Amino acid sequence: MLQRLIMKNLRFNFGHPVKCRARLSPLFPGKLNCPAIIVETTKDNVLEIPVDLCQKGKWKVDLEWEHENRNFFLNDEFEVLE
Repeated sequence: MLQRLIMKNLRFNFGHPVKCRARLSPLFPGKLNCPAIIVETTKDNVLEIPVDLCQKGKWKVDLEWEHENRNFFLNDEFEVLE
């Protein structure tokens, strides 16, 4: 039997502490972008971004942060199933 899991957070693992700006954007028409939020890694350097308010469909996440005086960017796509 196929099980569907409902994801409540996007998780990213880092090798160092990170404080970054995250923006969630829908990849389907007629939906509004979520506001940008500032998120920080846990003591284990795990970054969790809540997605429980995102509607069903495909989304993009953009992360921006600075480490050792260098700017970094990460883009990824995910899908909310329910």
